[in-house]
Amino acid sequence: MDDNDRFPQLFWGLAAVALGFVVMGLLAAGAVRVIKRANDNITVTGSARRTVRSDYVEWAGTYAVNDPSMQHGYETLARYTQRVREYLRARRIPDSLVVFAGVNSHEVTHGKRNQRGEYEEEFAGYQLMQRFEVHSGQVDSIAFIARDITQLIAEGVPVNSEMPQYYFTALASMRMEMLSEATKDARVRAEKIAESAGGRVRSLRNARQGVFQVTVPNSREVRDYGIYDTSTIEKDITAVV
Repeated sequence: MDDNDRFPQLFWGLAAVALGFVVMGLLAAGAVRVIKRANDNITVTGSARRTVRSDYVEWAGTYAVNDPSMQHGYETLARYTQRVREYLRARRIPDSLVVFAGVNSHEVTHGKRNQRGEYEEEFAGYQLMQRFEVHSGQVDSIAFIARDITQLIAEGVPVNSEMPQYYFTALASMRMEMLSEATKDARVRAEKIAESAGGRVRSLRNARQGVFQVTVPNSREVRDYGIYDTSTIEKDITAVV
């Protein structure tokens, strides 16, 4: 066979080899795309929110007496304590829900300058302070009493009422339900994203629970370490996954 006869065979042989390399390259590229797509992740945040009503309240108040005599001061403070007890009992708050702390007392001095113009402290008497706390599930009643206690001030009892602190005690039992709702919300978000990109969501790779946020209703406040607002009876609880 001369060279002219061998050339077509050699040409087509080389063409077949080249075509094989092209096909293999395309298959390899397709395989890489499949593997890469299989490793694609979508990271989303899901949330669930519920509005709840507080079922527990803590409320405190203080009153004080200033008197040159400690004994007389204690007697006055005891009268104030008795009047506070009567006030709470009249509003159906039993003694078992009220805690009176120990009396805090200290000397009171006034600064003045003596005849030599030197500044010195002068004894002025004693201040005695009493604190009481109420812990109750009667949320609405305590909220009203805390506002209405100014009645005692009108009677001469110098009560300083603190803001009630409202709590929702069933939060622990709601955690799993809300986390499940937040996880479902996250999957819906992921599916929408994948759908818009021409893909679909397969298995869940991993999940991380965020902190719970307990806020005033309709609040947008979020903190990395969580929030537990106690200023309102109604609260929003938000779970994040």
